[in-house]
Amino acid sequence: MDNLILETKNLILKPIEMSDAEAVFHFFNENVTKYMYPSPAKTIQDTYQFINHSMSLREQDKEIVWVARLKYDDTFVGCFGLHRKDTKTPEVGLWIQEGLFGKKLGIEGMTEVINFTKEYVTFEYIIYPVDRRNISSRNIPETLGGILTKTYKKKTESGKELDTLEYRFFKEIPKGYHQPVILFQGDSITDCGRNRHDFHSLGDGYVKELKPYFPLAQIINRGISGDRTVELIARWKEDVISHHPDVLLLLCGVNDVWHHFRYGKPMNLEMFEKNYRLLLDKTMKESLQTKIILIEPFSYNIGAFEASWRPMLLGMIHIVRKLAKEFDLTLIQMDDFMQEWAKHYPQEAILGDGVHPTELGHQWMAKVIKPVLREELLKIEEKRINQS
Repeated sequence: MDNLILETKNLILKPIEMSDAEAVFHFFNENVTKYMYPSPAKTIQDTYQFINHSMSLREQDKEIVWVARLKYDDTFVGCFGLHRKDTKTPEVGLWIQEGLFGKKLGIEGMTEVINFTKEYVTFEYIIYPVDRRNISSRNIPETLGGILTKTYKKKTESGKELDTLEYRFFKEIPKGYHQPVILFQGDSITDCGRNRHDFHSLGDGYVKELKPYFPLAQIINRGISGDRTVELIARWKEDVISHHPDVLLLLCGVNDVWHHFRYGKPMNLEMFEKNYRLLLDKTMKESLQTKIILIEPFSYNIGAFEASWRPMLLGMIHIVRKLAKEFDLTLIQMDDFMQEWAKHYPQEAILGDGVHPTELGHQWMAKVIKPVLREELLKIEEKRINQS
């Protein structure tokens, strides 16, 4: 059995035994099974029966259920399963006790389970089914490179209806799979020191922070420090349209304010709206497949950004929100998030000079953007499935 013991940074995963019954029975409750097919065991005898059946399947080389515990204090974490191990389409799954939700232990353990399966099991693909509403569990296949291949409704024995997304893991990306293209456009906040001579350079900001969560996507950063909407218009065809992005994320506006007051470059709200509208019109007419996510500009009245400039920026934020509604586009109200974060942390810890995010600021921006981008990609993948 020693070769079935898996180890990660924080976890030890051992094949389930009868000695695990009390912990499994105690922690496998209604909250844990909210989006799962099985229901909690009614009595510990049911749990004994489940474990006995699982051990029998393990002896037949058809299934492995692991119990995960923390390395440093043996705390029970949950269970990880490799089912239908003897078929070409094995299935993996997991559950974590609710006291440890949000600790990223699920993805840590599942990474090891999938690596084990790829090394020791012969398969065409590995199935990972998850309910659409189970965002934390969806994060696992989406981060580890699972490809959405099916969606379906399924009723459990207790009568719950699951809205299932079926992800599959392949040893190699299937031929014909369209790698989604995600393009980030804007100014220095997006640029963040990227190497302009390296097509793949993402800079050191929120774009780079997002990359690990979208392993199958081609991520392109075309932000240029100092750019206003007028400079974006001039390079839009080359730096946006020519890449045929599936998703475009646009963050601009603060330089339209900054350069107007600091360097005397003409700008007002009417000009800003005209420029911004032109960027959207160009994209929607010349890159029909592109889904657009607007990120509103933001600021604090500290450092290089003066308080007297804020009213113009607020006017631009209002315009971005208005255009998002008019064009029916996804909007991230980033200024609202910035103002909320400033209630709990010093402004300098988030936007060092009132405009440019610190490392922490970029991390928080990525945390806000990630679920929005995930939902947009999910819509694209579901459309692809329905058309195939």
